[in-house]
Amino acid sequence: MQKIRQETFVIGLLSVCSDPYLTPGTRDSRIYFACEDSHRLIDKWRSCPYCTGGRSREMPKDSQPREGILSTTTFPGLVYSVLRRKETGVLTLTGDTIEKSIYIQSGRPVFATSNDRDDRVGQIFFKAGLVSLEGLMGALERAAEEGKRLGTVLVEMELIEAHDLVEGVRCQVRNIVCSLFLWTRGRYRYRPGDLPTDEVITLKLSAGNTILEGIRRIESWERIWEAVGDLEMRYQTAPGLEDMSRDLTLSLEEWTLLSHCERPTTLRDLCRGSTLKDFEICRLLWALLTLGIVVRLSSAT
Repeated sequence: MQKIRQETFVIGLLSVCSDPYLTPGTRDSRIYFACEDSHRLIDKWRSCPYCTGGRSREMPKDSQPREGILSTTTFPGLVYSVLRRKETGVLTLTGDTIEKSIYIQSGRPVFATSNDRDDRVGQIFFKAGLVSLEGLMGALERAAEEGKRLGTVLVEMELIEAHDLVEGVRCQVRNIVCSLFLWTRGRYRYRPGDLPTDEVITLKLSAGNTILEGIRRIESWERIWEAVGDLEMRYQTAPGLEDMSRDLTLSLEEWTLLSHCERPTTLRDLCRGSTLKDFEICRLLWALLTLGIVVRLSSAT
């Protein structure tokens, strides 16, 4: 089997034609894949918007990048500091040989790219049981031989439907964004300005829910404990709670925990008075602290 070339994908919708690969209800649109490191046309798909210039836009020259080392800050705090400004731009993180970027539009993450092999879209269909191991390996081999995108080949081989491809890429982008919450080292660079492409399949994820979902994937107790403090640390909801928490996706138990913070309450009492696991309580508090929904007061004396 030929070695599969490592590539980064962007997915979007163009209202340009009726394509036989699209399911009813989406036949007035056309899916395209754009590969950042390729300057060739992709069979049956529009060529890369980064290369054609037709729909691409350069970042404004006066946009000043902001960069630094991740070890001096936490990724949840870093990404929310960007999202809360409701700007448009690209946040890129680099570590060793891995580079991932989040594309932000008006304070919301809309898509992401990665050169990590574990972020490939084919693995999503394989793990979900939509594609067998034999089917995936066959599609990978054919994609390498014909120089096509794996998603394109999976549809052509009728292993998945076109709507599966759209949802799979949306899941892929979501996973790339959330995977960065696990990073504790690396370099970051944020460049404000217009995004390189106009039309993309956007994530249905607000800034607040981005932080919640990302922190929920963190399993490191050391990081969580460092964020929440000791048992006698007191927490209280911040002014403007209703506006800040309006679009959050919380369970009933999590809303109940938040209501307990309407007056100063210690971490010890929050753990005693909730049906949630103590680990989940501490992790949720970290997310709420990052979002500014609760504030940390001095320890109880």
